[in-house]
Amino acid sequence: MHWARRLSQVFFMFLLGEFAFYGVFRCPFAVPYVSCGNCPVTQCPGRKWWIPIWAGILLSGLVLGRVFCGWACPAGFVSDVLGQAAPLRRKLAGSVDRILSMGKYVVLVAAVGVFVVLSNPRWAIPIRTGEFFRSVKLTFEHADSLWIGRTAFVLVAIGSGVVLSHFWCRYLCATGGILEILNKIAIFKYHRTANCNDCDECHEVCPVETRPAETNCNNCGDCARVCPTGAIKLGRTDGASARSRE
Repeated sequence: MHWARRLSQVFFMFLLGEFAFYGVFRCPFAVPYVSCGNCPVTQCPGRKWWIPIWAGILLSGLVLGRVFCGWACPAGFVSDVLGQAAPLRRKLAGSVDRILSMGKYVVLVAAVGVFVVLSNPRWAIPIRTGEFFRSVKLTFEHADSLWIGRTAFVLVAIGSGVVLSHFWCRYLCATGGILEILNKIAIFKYHRTANCNDCDECHEVCPVETRPAETNCNNCGDCARVCPTGAIKLGRTDGASARSRE
C-alpha cells in the first residue's frame, strides 16, 4: 500500500503538477484554480481541465474523504517529501493544534468570499506567452502587491513543512478544508474497529500525525499495514463496527 501510494503521487504530480504550478506562480486571479474558463494565460492546462479535475476531487471526497490529499495532491506529495526532514513531526499541544486546524476553514471562507463578493479579481498582469520561468519572473515583476502577498503566503506555508511536518496540509489548505467536511459523510474511510488496543502505532506512522477517521486523516492507508491487531479497516463505518473516541 505504501509504495502504491508513492507511485500514485508521482503519477499525479506529472498529471496535475503543471496545473498546480501555474496556479501558484502564474494565475492572475486572487483565488487560483476556480476561474480557469476566463483566464487569458493560454498555456495553462487548467483552461481545459479545471472542471473535470474539480469534479474528480469532489467525487473522491464523497466516496473516500480526503483520499485526494494522500494519493494525488501535488502539494501533498511535496509536503510528504519535506516532512521527511522536518524536526517537528508531532502534533502541537492539544488546544494549539485545534485552533490552528481551524485555519483551513478560515482560508476557505476567505477564498469563497473573494470569489463571490469581489468576483475573483485579477491581481496580476496575465502574461499570455513565453517560457514558463521567464513568464513567472515577469509576473512577479508586474503583479499587484496583493498577488505578491498571497503567493508569498502560500509558498512560505508550504515551505514551513520542512520545519513542522505538513503545516500547509494540516492548517491552511482550503481544498483540505472542503475535503475535511466531505470526510465526515464519505462512504468509505479507514477506521478503527473494536480490536484497537490504543498502541498508537497508527499515529507513529501517519504522515500528518493523526489516527484513522480523525481530523486530517487523508485515507492514505499507511497505518493499516502497521497495526499489530489488524484493527484498521477500509469500509463503511457505523456505530457498531467503528471504535468511537470519547
